[in-house]
Amino acid sequence: MKFSVVIPLYNKATYVRDTLQSLINQTKLPYEIIIVDDKSTDDSLKEVMTFLKKNFNRLINIKVEVIRLEENRGVGYARNIGFKQTTGDVISFLDADDVYDKNLLKVTERTMQEHSIDFLILGIQLFPSYQIYPKISKIERELEQLNQELYTFKKPLKTITSHNFYMGLGSNVIIKRKLGEKVKYIEENIFYQGIDYWYRVMRTMLNHGNTNIGLLMGNYLKVRIVQGSASRKKYKTWIDIDIPPVLTRFKDSKDYFDRRLKGVVSSRWIKHALSNLESRSEKFKFILHYKRLFLNQCHYFFLHKF
Repeated sequence: MKFSVVIPLYNKATYVRDTLQSLINQTKLPYEIIIVDDKSTDDSLKEVMTFLKKNFNRLINIKVEVIRLEENRGVGYARNIGFKQTTGDVISFLDADDVYDKNLLKVTERTMQEHSIDFLILGIQLFPSYQIYPKISKIERELEQLNQELYTFKKPLKTITSHNFYMGLGSNVIIKRKLGEKVKYIEENIFYQGIDYWYRVMRTMLNHGNTNIGLLMGNYLKVRIVQGSASRKKYKTWIDIDIPPVLTRFKDSKDYFDRRLKGVVSSRWIKHALSNLESRSEKFKFILHYKRLFLNQCHYFFLHKF
């Protein structure tokens, strides 16, 4: 298997060396690394170029491409550009502050080949908190265990639209290239765009009759908790909080799973907004403005969360 890893890069000078190091430390090296610099304003690009130069001998068998965007367009745009340039047959996105365990690509290759898996979701370990998601104990009745670390889904759409599941956090999916060719990230910098993207990729896959979806636990993807990241961003006004694309894309959908996902996303989004708005008055304005959305979607979510 030829693994292409796409790294969207924006102002991650402090962390990007660790991310790149985790790739050259792999027991199975990636075939290709594509770094898309989204017009960083810090030393991110300098750190990348220094790392590549310093580790030239270890990168000699890896195709490396650095793309410099002329303007800041957001992580979705950077991922789309990166995917378009890939030439491998297995694709993953790796955020520039996260790291892969040294055995991830080797284990992924064995897993995908032995079990004919085309869409592999990775369990994640947050650091430095060491919390692990998803919590298998919460969803074990919905899974079939294939080995100590690998599971398949009895009803994939039911599980991934559960409030106990996380897909899109830390770009925790590895796919066969063919699955992602017709689906694009939303290119506006919108919260929860990863959930929207991977859900659409999975739906496209399932609509074509392919159900080879796996969940790999084992702490192979480590997601860094960074101050100032989208999930920890503070807002002065409720207007500053973008609506997640799932809520607008499936606004009028009658599909059962679309509506389940809307309920999960709305619940997380509302919690995020109320936790990160700086004043009580702005929290009240947020609730007032989205009252109908909040009541309708949360009502459906609580009805169907089991």
